[in-house]
Amino acid sequence: MGVPLMGDPFFMPTEVVASEVAPVPGQFTANAGVPPRRRGRPRGAKTRLLREGSGELGRHHFAFLRALLDGVDLERAWRLYLSFTGGPSDRRHFATRLRLVVAAIELAGEARGCGSELSVALPALRALPDFAVAKAGRGAGKAGHISTPEAALRSASSQPPSPSLEEWRSQYCGATGIDEDFYTEAEWLELYGEEFGAGAAAGQTGAGKAGHLAAPPSPALSATTHSRLVEGSSAAAAPRLSAIQRKAVVEALAALERVLSREASLEDEAGFWLGSGIPRDLAKVGVKSLGDLVNYINIYGFRWHRRVPRMGVVRARRLLEWLTPIAEAGGRPFKESARRPETDLALLRRRELAGRGVAGAEPFALVPIVDGALSDALSGRQGEFRSHEANVWGAETDVQAISQWLSRYQGQTRRDYTRIAERFYLWCIHVRRKALSSLQEPDLQAYQAFLAAPPADWVQERKVRREDASWRPFRGPLGRNSQRHEFTVLGSMFSAMHEKGYLRANAMANLGRTLGLLKPSIDVRRSLSERQWAFAMEVLHEKPDTPERRRLQLMLELGSTTGLRLSELATTRLKGFRRELVDGQEAWLLDVIGKGGKPRTVMVFDEIKTLLEQHHRDMDAAGLGFDSRVERVQAANSLPTTAAGERMAGTGHELDSRPDEGVGQALQDALRAEHQQAWRPLVGILKRPPPRRNLDRLGVPFLNRELPSQADRYGALERSAIYKALRRFFREVAVAAAARDGAPGSADFLNASTHWLRHTFANSAVKQMQPQVLQSLLGHSDLRVTSVYVKADAVDLVRGMRAMQRAAGSGTEEAPRRRASAASTTQK
Repeated sequence: MGVPLMGDPFFMPTEVVASEVAPVPGQFTANAGVPPRRRGRPRGAKTRLLREGSGELGRHHFAFLRALLDGVDLERAWRLYLSFTGGPSDRRHFATRLRLVVAAIELAGEARGCGSELSVALPALRALPDFAVAKAGRGAGKAGHISTPEAALRSASSQPPSPSLEEWRSQYCGATGIDEDFYTEAEWLELYGEEFGAGAAAGQTGAGKAGHLAAPPSPALSATTHSRLVEGSSAAAAPRLSAIQRKAVVEALAALERVLSREASLEDEAGFWLGSGIPRDLAKVGVKSLGDLVNYINIYGFRWHRRVPRMGVVRARRLLEWLTPIAEAGGRPFKESARRPETDLALLRRRELAGRGVAGAEPFALVPIVDGALSDALSGRQGEFRSHEANVWGAETDVQAISQWLSRYQGQTRRDYTRIAERFYLWCIHVRRKALSSLQEPDLQAYQAFLAAPPADWVQERKVRREDASWRPFRGPLGRNSQRHEFTVLGSMFSAMHEKGYLRANAMANLGRTLGLLKPSIDVRRSLSERQWAFAMEVLHEKPDTPERRRLQLMLELGSTTGLRLSELATTRLKGFRRELVDGQEAWLLDVIGKGGKPRTVMVFDEIKTLLEQHHRDMDAAGLGFDSRVERVQAANSLPTTAAGERMAGTGHELDSRPDEGVGQALQDALRAEHQQAWRPLVGILKRPPPRRNLDRLGVPFLNRELPSQADRYGALERSAIYKALRRFFREVAVAAAARDGAPGSADFLNASTHWLRHTFANSAVKQMQPQVLQSLLGHSDLRVTSVYVKADAVDLVRGMRAMQRAAGSGTEEAPRRRASAASTTQK
């Protein structure tokens, strides 16, 4: 049986009832009719809690003390051995923990008859510099503080200043090989505070927010500064132990550890070992014991802490490190998905596939069901609606037909369609027990009900790798919009199977109306008004004039004045630009390959073309752009500018890799320079991405600095990065709108995205041009889609009704005069 760790504030009960605290002699109680006792903890309450105790001494407490005896700094020792229990990152807190641990050992040792060991260990522990400073500082102020602020500032000024959050984040990403979006903004701040102290992190909290100037961090508030101040003032006075004395103290501590400490077990309640509100926060998600916590982490994986209130990435990492040996000893070790991020697990999967000779395998693929393992009725060989004639695909089974249909698509579209087709096929085989080619309309109606409420064994709570044993086809029930998308994709698949001769009937034909899944009209209100746009530009121009701000302005202006989609912003190249004379004035035109591979032409204003040129000068100044080591090109969308460029457009970089023997070197260099300029993107990178993470033969991640890190050969910014940059900006605008009087509402800004810019352009352009012209600019295949912007908005409705009201009012006043005039004429 272990001995309670008495007095540790993180092992105290959540609440101390006043009636349970014994009154101090000489102090009257409330029942005696006297005024309430003074504020603060009653004298003796802490001692009572020390005596009664809650929690136990563990081996980590003794490891904490041994580290201090070995000369490890107090803050570092706390982080290594006690930080998982929670609490503020403040040196005063660390010193308090030290005193309480020593007091708990003293009381527990006396109760267990360990007087000889205590007589050796306690003097050395109480002589520790931090213990002595804490005791000495009780009357003068908080432990670790120097009484004069001038001395604190002098000491702090001698230390190098901490980098800004942005600088440190960039360095961290470069050193670890992760993207900036790997952690949330709150998690980055927490990691920054872990590195430079809570005071430094507090100074970065408002950095980057519109209209907010972050105050410089106060050196007197930083835990790291406290550490340096205390070390500088007390280290010289710390007593030194001889080798013989130190050996005796360590042996005494080891003997006390064997008698007083116990190992944590999975059956222990979380509050038995953890404190600072952690058990209360864990209870909100159903975690009561350490075993529950291990199960919870295994279920939700590496980012489990995002589901727990006030559980940051640093505290979660400390808890995981402490729990790992406990979970292994209890026979429930952590899964790899709990220990490592999905990026590392994906690298392991790719390496495993490469070892099997399956290089370049698709990360998403149809579930590998061998047709020979299914009966002819289930595989589709004898499907009820199979055509008996040969089909142009040459498909003999449903899986082969699905694979042929998917081969039409590439990239994200293919991955999306594969996911939808895969779970539909699994439902056919495992739930409906029918081949896909045997489905009837009632079966498809049943599938809609299945999508609305999939059973629990078909749902995964978090995203996991496709090959993981916990993978499931769904993440939860599908709403009406998702169901509509699902049946639209499946309808396309069934139509293709029917057209190619695989099916003789299409059960999906005109099913959308039957299921109530008609496609809704475009919500053109998802756009920014003139007032909202002006406010967003105001917030934008409050930012410092940096390459990042100029690129952000370029993205906003391109989206709102050309109507380009997100994918078009990411993939269109400079070779699509041409200068033409229209009505006696020159104009910049840009050829774009849009949705469905349809080409169209948009106009780019001269001011925006100037922004684009400045953006490319910023890229050149940073030494970014073309990288011959990169093979991938996001898309070869726009039309080439020269015949030589057209010849090279097949793969995008033949001229870079193979010189033409029939062309002189000077001309070859000119063609290469023209080619590289033509393939430059509209929106490019402004800093080199971090090195790619890779795994060695033991599965340990390392940074492969030899491989190129940018995603596009010509430096194009990925579409996900464009989307996230614009979303971040609109969130900043929402924060500014909420903080300023007279600003537009913040709700629309919180919802705004790249497609809002396209709607903003369309709503403005429809007032200036014919719908057919707008249809061409937006790349709509059907004028009826464009016509949704032509409908009168609320302003036009109100103006029209007011005009009608005025006309009716004037007629009402004129009628009595006409009647009076007619009456007088009759009388005459």
